Amino acid sequence: MPPALSPDLAVDYVRELSADVRAALVLDASGALLAGPAELAAPARALLEAGGDAAELEAGGDAGVVCAVRSDAHAAIAVCGRFAIGAVVRDDLRTALAALEGRAVAGADEPGEPARPGSDEPGGPAAGTLDPALHAAAEALVSAVQRASGA
Repeated sequence: MPPALSPDLAVDYVRELSADVRAALVLDASGALLAGPAELAAPARALLEAGGDAAELEAGGDAGVVCAVRSDAHAAIAVCGRFAIGAVVRDDLRTALAALEGRAVAGADEPGEPARPGSDEPGGPAAGTLDPALHAAAEALVSAVQRASGA
């Protein structure tokens, strides 16, 4: 079955679903940029590396939130404003990746919590419990989006 979305359309899909999404990217399994702003590719790869093998990531701070979802073939990353609802954004990213890969959304009926290395609190990490490398990578990505947009 051919993909329903191209990488560019997957980015457009995620951006259209929420006013909170400031930028979105799609990378292939090797980390090559398939869609999205070229200047965000390196910080997005750093975020994925900091997240280890986690299939889903969410990190950020007062300036914004970064959500990422990975499959064996792709990664989709969304950089959002600080009021974004991470679970909703991750669901949108999962749907976009599934359409890009021409498959059904895995676990659509059972939304899971994202991997939050260092978190010891149910429902999300406190600012001080988030893995420092993941937090720094998310902050760098949010900062790159702010610089690119002139904010």
